Amino acid sequence: MRMPELALPPPASQALLREGAALGVWRLCAALHGREATPSGQWYSAKHALAADQRCNVLVLPRSERSAGIMLRFGDLVGEMGLLQHPVIQVPTDSGVTNDGQPYIIFGAAEGQPIVRACTSLPLRERLQLIVQLCDALQHAHQQGWLLAEIDPAMLWVSQDRKLSLMAMGLLPMPDPADPFERGQSLGSAPGFTSPETLAGEPPSLVSEVYGVGALMCLLVDGRTPSQFGADPEAASPASSWPGLSAVERFSLDALCAKAVAPRASRRHAGVEALAEDLRAWLAGENHSALALTPMPAPAAASALARESEVATWPPQSSPIKKAARAALLLAGLAGLSWGAWQGLHHWQPSQASSSASSDAQRAPGTAPVAAAGKKPAALLGGAQVKQAQPTASAASAALASGPNGAAAAAVKPALPSQPQSRPEARPEWLAQDSARAATLPSAHAGSDKAASE
Repeated sequence: MRMPELALPPPASQALLREGAALGVWRLCAALHGREATPSGQWYSAKHALAADQRCNVLVLPRSERSAGIMLRFGDLVGEMGLLQHPVIQVPTDSGVTNDGQPYIIFGAAEGQPIVRACTSLPLRERLQLIVQLCDALQHAHQQGWLLAEIDPAMLWVSQDRKLSLMAMGLLPMPDPADPFERGQSLGSAPGFTSPETLAGEPPSLVSEVYGVGALMCLLVDGRTPSQFGADPEAASPASSWPGLSAVERFSLDALCAKAVAPRASRRHAGVEALAEDLRAWLAGENHSALALTPMPAPAAASALARESEVATWPPQSSPIKKAARAALLLAGLAGLSWGAWQGLHHWQPSQASSSASSDAQRAPGTAPVAAAGKKPAALLGGAQVKQAQPTASAASAALASGPNGAAAAAVKPALPSQPQSRPEARPEWLAQDSARAATLPSAHAGSDKAASE
């Protein structure tokens, strides 16, 4: 059963602590960054009670559930955070509760103003250089197994010499992706700096850290966070606030900001290290990854593109089984065509024989047939040369036994091959030639018979 969520009333306005108030071994000196407390708490400078030369910064938190969570988390991680050493990162060293019941956290001494206030008088290039310093410090934290899960501009200070200081209250150990129960102890970033996936309940990650740093970059460039851009953050133009930029520089910076704060985590930089490289490239007037026209797709889209590329490949790449099946179908088709041609030839020969017999029966008495059934003289082919086969031995002996008449008949009727050749279909002009040839044949036979009798 899910427990109902409790809505507590907003915390009362935080009263300033008096100067010289004791916080353990520390004594408060003065309030920092104005006398109005920020949502994150009120900052003070303090000095050690026994060593006046030792100073620190004190963050007095408001009485709230989030402050209680911060104190519990600090108690768990104080030993590990002490090992994180970097000139930009200021880790908390001590904590406690005031006489009024307000929790406080002790940080190392640092000078400067909050980054938003300090950048009001800085040009664009120096503002982006501060983001590069932050990315380099976070890269060192990544190497130690930490990430900045909670982005708060009030925790970033800028000194007079443009040096950045990160009050590392939002650093968390990187969640183990193999452990489903380790989801981090993030208490949420400041409004406008939390990534969409973190708002949906996912644990903090490197890409959610990129979103927070990118939102800070948009705030320094345009004065607004991505949540204030409207319904389409990618269509916003933060660089338009700087009319001194050229069209190319403005377009390039807008593309860089849009990639850093993209709503989809897969479209952002893989880490702040890649974001720092793109910022350095923009400062040097070079191209960067945000200008690429073909971003890396998601795994599901990549598999779909792979399937489409297989379908669209030409010539098609078939498997050995498909190749064998196609070869078998081709052979079967050729065999079917050969069998059909052979059957057509055998059906055509009897029909030609019957047509020749009917034409001989219709001839006038005394008229010699033009040719035997299934045979066509060379004269009927319109002058075409037909290669005649040599007569067999039996045909030659029959011609000698018949005497002169047989020899003459053999001269008139040359021996044809035993296998009948295919006869082309007669054209209309050939029919006229056939009738003329048939009319001259009787006279030729008569002349040969007369010569034989004499």
